[in-house]
Amino acid sequence: MKAAEKYSTNEKCPYEEAIRLVGNKWSLRIVKELHLSKKPLRFNAFMRALKPISSKTLSSKLKELMACGVISKDVFAETPVLIQYSLTEKGKELTPILDGMAQWTTKWRKNQ
Repeated sequence: MKAAEKYSTNEKCPYEEAIRLVGNKWSLRIVKELHLSKKPLRFNAFMRALKPISSKTLSSKLKELMACGVISKDVFAETPVLIQYSLTEKGKELTPILDGMAQWTTKWRKNQ
């Protein structure tokens, strides 16, 4: 039995859990921005990079990714307060998947 068949009706299906975690419109884009920047990012950096995301949606997605352990939030007591987001070890494990998706797209996209 193939893995996909084994889990197709199982509520604990790892495919479905992965899709729920990063299968929405913004989550992988947030991970991509952190991966490509190679450094922590601030809220406004995401706002600029992910146009036309709303601040409410970005805030919600950052909270979801933090709750899942994909990103972390660091708060520095400065004036003004400095808040940065970075990939956790769990989040860094998504980056080879993103790289693979980019390679797949490059290989199979139609000539434009």
